[in-house]
Amino acid sequence: MTDMFKKGEPYLIKAKPGETYAICTCGHTQDPPFCDGAHKQHPPKKPHLHKVQQVEDLYACGCGGSKSAPWCDGTHKSCPEHDNYMKRW
Repeated sequence: MTDMFKKGEPYLIKAKPGETYAICTCGHTQDPPFCDGAHKQHPPKKPHLHKVQQVEDLYACGCGGSKSAPWCDGTHKSCPEHDNYMKRW
């Protein structure tokens, strides 16, 4: 089993209009940051469903410290400051 929050940096999702993404919130997925059903063994967590309206880059938390979970909020210190991540602000 993997722990998607050990990455320590956000997962980039190149979102496409009309798609709905199920983002893992339990951290036990084998396909981070997407839900693979592992939450069924870790209740009460459920995936966060995000329907995309326009082309956008989404950043899912990869450390578990975000206060805006499942999205990376940039306030935790474990996320490295690489260019694509920091360009959000």
